[in-house]
Amino acid sequence: MTSGENGPGADRTPASTPGVPDPPLPFSGGRIPVDEAEWRFVERRVVLQFFVAPALSLAAMGGGFNLGWPRLAAAGVVGLGLSGLLVAWFAVRERRLMFIRGGSMTRRAYRYFIYEGGAAVPFGLVFAIGGLAALVAGLLFFAGVGPDSQRDAVLARPYRALLPVGAALACQGAGMLIGFRREARTWRDRLGVAFVHLPAQLGGVILLVLGGGALWLGGLEWLQPDRFRSGFQAVSGNPWPFDAVGAPAYSEPASGTGEDGT
Repeated sequence: MTSGENGPGADRTPASTPGVPDPPLPFSGGRIPVDEAEWRFVERRVVLQFFVAPALSLAAMGGGFNLGWPRLAAAGVVGLGLSGLLVAWFAVRERRLMFIRGGSMTRRAYRYFIYEGGAAVPFGLVFAIGGLAALVAGLLFFAGVGPDSQRDAVLARPYRALLPVGAALACQGAGMLIGFRREARTWRDRLGVAFVHLPAQLGGVILLVLGGGALWLGGLEWLQPDRFRSGFQAVSGNPWPFDAVGAPAYSEPASGTGEDGT
């Protein structure tokens, strides 16, 4: 066995390490760490992003709910939001994602995988959108807006949910469509890589369509709420059922009339 096979100079570069299909579906084309130093770096990053930070946040949320301390639970929600933003920051800045595969039951050399390329940016934006949503919800609670009031506000003006959900779906779809690809060496290899990525690309197209639809509906409800409600009534046969929950129904005042209707 030569040093070139398993030694410090082992050929485990992104171009030479075969892509390993790894759930979730979009993440194929990753590589294992090149050497021990990179392995330890990836381990520290994964533990920080996906174990330590979320665990502390979930502990605060659980403690707050069990002890009846809502502000502690809200602090946990804020922590989860910051955890998502941390993942997004590294993903967008470095254009790479790092994940654990299989835990302690997996051979040590293949325990962590690195996914590098432009697809890391839209995937990172998904973490950013989710993190911002959690962060805003937690901060609103500290500002005196409770969960019931936040829910009522979203139901009364659904663009507040449709726009971030649509953006997250679109970013997820874009990441799946771009994919993490290893370099193909032959035409047969190129066909094999394309075949492996085909399901993810089809899923990406579906998510892009769904995300675009949610963005369109959210923009319509934001800018033209009356048109959104009339369209909902035309499709369902019923008026928008949540206007009574929050603000009154959104209708344009008749021209030439004042607040007293005269």
